[in-house]
Amino acid sequence: MRPVSNTANQSRLVTIDEANKMLPLVQNVVEDIVRIWDSIIQKRTELECLEKNPTHEEGLDLQGTAQSLKQDLNACIDRINGYIREIEDLGCFVQEFKRGVINFPTLYVGRKVFLCWRPGDEEVRYWHELDESFTERTPIRDFRDFFFQRVDNQIGN
Repeated sequence: MRPVSNTANQSRLVTIDEANKMLPLVQNVVEDIVRIWDSIIQKRTELECLEKNPTHEEGLDLQGTAQSLKQDLNACIDRINGYIREIEDLGCFVQEFKRGVINFPTLYVGRKVFLCWRPGDEEVRYWHELDESFTERTPIRDFRDFFFQRVDNQIGN
């Protein structure tokens, strides 16, 4: 399980309708997140291999190659952090970078939960408890049980 950040407990609530209306933008940002995450993993692996098994091939500047990989890796991390901020500015959260899973804070029968979505889903159709992951999601069966009114959009107020 992934710990729930303090930010998740203080964010605005999102209705199912609002979450679905955000999906075109969310999907575009998530595509970038998944692509950059793959690049981060690849560069991190290359760097670890280079540092653990340095080969002394003639003419190869190992230090320069490692430095270049570190710079590329840091640039990718900066980019993914920007994309994460974009998602959080919408009022939702990235739960999984590899699969692009996004959580939307909402209320279900009066308690805080997450609506969840991943690339390939046409709309938000699942939810899970705050301390659960996407793999523990539950299909939304009765939309009437979820938060729809905008009386107070702040969790905890």
